[in-house]
Amino acid sequence: MAFIGFRRDPIQEELRRLNRESSRLGQTARRLVEETAVVDPGRHRPIQSVSPASQVKHEPVLLVESRLARRKVILAAVIAALLAWALFRILAGVPS
Repeated sequence: MAFIGFRRDPIQEELRRLNRESSRLGQTARRLVEETAVVDPGRHRPIQSVSPASQVKHEPVLLVESRLARRKVILAAVIAALLAWALFRILAGVPS
């Protein structure tokens, strides 16, 4: 039996979920920025006989935390591409 006033509002639940996801993405972005800002101490040392391939610093990879978040990122990229194409078509149709 549900009490009046204690029903879950689906909009509020969705806003909370989006807020959590946004916070996680913000933390991931901050972590990636911190990792890329770290200067490799071996960069200023003289070249040694160590293989250069062993010291190559790889670019950080953003691991999307869930399938839903990955789908949202892909959907946003598709929408951005469609909007860019539409804008190009509009501007290309305007005589200069």
